[in-house]
Amino acid sequence: MKTYLEMMEDVPTRAYLSAALGAIGLSMLLRLFGKKDAAVFVGQWPPTFILFALAYKLLRPSDEDVMTNGHEAVHQASNLVTATH
Repeated sequence: MKTYLEMMEDVPTRAYLSAALGAIGLSMLLRLFGKKDAAVFVGQWPPTFILFALAYKLLRPSDEDVMTNGHEAVHQASNLVTATH
């Protein structure tokens, strides 16, 4: 049996975000066609989809080099600070 994270790896993050945008669009269409209750129901789905994407990003082991990215971010921030003074 697959673990939760293994199942999530099969679905790219963009799919969750696309599902959220699709639910927003579907909710708007339902509202336009007078299906207020259905529109509210579908309108509650996007936060769940976005939460799935966020959980995937937070819990997934990163392939990036954290130290290199951290040093680069500090360097860019220090350049911004010195440029403004």
